[in-house]
Amino acid sequence: MKIGLIVACCVSAITLLALLVRSRVAPTYSVSARDMSKVINQLKGSGKNGHFAVLIFVPPGSTDGEAVNLQYSTEGGVVGLDWALVAPRNIADQKKVREFASNLGYRLEEHEMNNVHYLRVTDGSISELGTKIVEELYGVAANARLQMITEGFRWKPQ
Repeated sequence: MKIGLIVACCVSAITLLALLVRSRVAPTYSVSARDMSKVINQLKGSGKNGHFAVLIFVPPGSTDGEAVNLQYSTEGGVVGLDWALVAPRNIADQKKVREFASNLGYRLEEHEMNNVHYLRVTDGSISELGTKIVEELYGVAANARLQMITEGFRWKPQ
């Protein structure tokens, strides 16, 4: 009788833990660089600061397998493109990305939040800039699938 009660308690605890962990995992989707304007529109529709979408990809021909993280987030009520300086590839490529954006007429400004440094741009067509970073700077095919993680909204392909 005692063993049955112990087993039942253990199963209940494991089930609750699994549900808690599953509820805290960010949704992951598959998108292409051509979906960026739709991602931005859905992010704008969520309307809250702190909501974001991160596109993750390993550039073709990468020898180290390090991923690029391209983020769109809402900050101060405005959606912007962020180049977060956390992932090794993003840190290594920050000068290259800044120069690329500058040559296209964009100005990435330095920011810091929660001890994370990042470059951010809100002016101009941030969807076009993101698409060009993925396709032209990193050589990713327009129809290649990129992993996307969201917070604050669920991706609805249209």
